[in-house]
Amino acid sequence: MAESLNKWAKDDKNKKYVIVIGLILVLIILLTFLPLNNGHQQPVATVVKQAATKDNDDYETTLEKKLANMLVKMEGVGSVNVMVTTVSNEEKVLAEDTTSHTQRTEEKDQSGGTRVTENIQLANDVVLQNGNTPYVIKEYAPEIKGVFILAEGANDSVVKNQIIDAVSKLLDVPVHKISVEKKKN
Repeated sequence: MAESLNKWAKDDKNKKYVIVIGLILVLIILLTFLPLNNGHQQPVATVVKQAATKDNDDYETTLEKKLANMLVKMEGVGSVNVMVTTVSNEEKVLAEDTTSHTQRTEEKDQSGGTRVTENIQLANDVVLQNGNTPYVIKEYAPEIKGVFILAEGANDSVVKNQIIDAVSKLLDVPVHKISVEKKKN
């Protein structure tokens, strides 16, 4: 068998086939084991929503106290009670490192057809600071759903409009989401 193989390989035409097949095999092996992008890392951001309602309650309470303190100082308002409701949770955007690895294989069959296979692997890792605390890029406050205010001076339409205007501008809330009513004595 080895003798017939040597005879076949000595033929010039067959030598060309052996060389071409050998080069194709080497190319396939190189493409299989070498990544095309050398594991290039790209920074990416991930949005994480805080699921804790306690944080929202704290946010609402703090906002209510600040707003009440400001409104009490307005002329004609008198004492006030403020209620703020939110519709969404706080969102934090965390820094992430993304590593991608691409493997490409190209195969040719005897009839001249070509088949290309690509395998892409992505790995995302959250960037940590000071040990195991995630690095936060941005924080978004909860979206305000509505504001309800009870004020002693709300029976005066001028004062009521001033309260609505002030709350709308301070919290960037549309006027139709703000309700101001007269507080009982």
